[in-house]
Amino acid sequence: MAKINKKITSKDIAEELGISRSVVSFVLNGKNKEMRISDELTKKVLNLVETRNYQTNHIAKSLKTGKTETIGLIVADIANPFFSKIASEIEKEVRKKGYSVFFCSSNENKKNFNFQLENFKNRQVDGLILIPPIKSDKILTLLGSQNIPFVIMDRVFENLGANSVNINNHKAAYDATTRLINNGRKKVALINVNNELITMSHRTNGYIDAIADNGMEANPDLLQQLKYSNVAEHVNEAVNKVILNNADAIIFTTNKLGVQGVQAISNKGKRIPEDIAVISFDDTAAYAVAKTSITAIKQPVAQMCKEAVRILMKSIDKSESNIDTEEVILDVSFIIRESCP
Repeated sequence: MAKINKKITSKDIAEELGISRSVVSFVLNGKNKEMRISDELTKKVLNLVETRNYQTNHIAKSLKTGKTETIGLIVADIANPFFSKIASEIEKEVRKKGYSVFFCSSNENKKNFNFQLENFKNRQVDGLILIPPIKSDKILTLLGSQNIPFVIMDRVFENLGANSVNINNHKAAYDATTRLINNGRKKVALINVNNELITMSHRTNGYIDAIADNGMEANPDLLQQLKYSNVAEHVNEAVNKVILNNADAIIFTTNKLGVQGVQAISNKGKRIPEDIAVISFDDTAAYAVAKTSITAIKQPVAQMCKEAVRILMKSIDKSESNIDTEEVILDVSFIIRESCP
């Protein structure tokens, strides 16, 4: 019969070294300098911990500290490269803080989102980073009243007064439209999705304002709004419509739209950028290696995630009284390629 190794505890470490459990705890929690524990004793504790394969009892630790050292992350669509990048960056940032992250995807469905929130609350995560679907205002208001720290990313909920991290969506779309016009394009189209989201409506408004400010006539047929759940089904139709209305440039407001849209342009026998110039939100690896590389709007994902984790950890820590709500808005950058040089 195989011998079962007994799990070593901090008490075992203390007894073997002839010291108190509190000293072991201070060393393992990085408080040896603060508690004036000698370097020699600290080294002895750490060496024995490594030799004996000591593992922290997280359940006991959470009961003592009131923290599980976990956070929950809900993204819109984990299959989308933009959201999977956010998940990866969030995981990297929280690991630096000694935390773990649970994440899932709502698929822009409010019922899914609410179910996942309840699941995370039952797991007693210390905080949440959320990319909520449309019409989640009541859910988020209730969450705010439950004293659970959370930060919203990539979404705007007006009058909610919650911590948030976003880009300047209006300016990004405005600058993209202006760039195409400065490239000599006369019929600039926008293909957008899920315009009920305030972030997406800001992109629409940035486009509309740039058209007006550059003295061009607005053409409603060049502005196509798609439903999230039917993107794959309708993107070809939207591209065909703007081509029929003589579009010589198209802005795609997500990379999911852009990848399909570029293929649809090619299927219509149109050349990029000779016939139609293209700019897409959310750079992706596919754009760099496309037959004609695609100019893209790059969101500062790493910086967004750092800000979201910083704000969340400050809220979790509660060491600062009367913490003000933070609404961080960051600028994008343009990756200039062949489709709009």
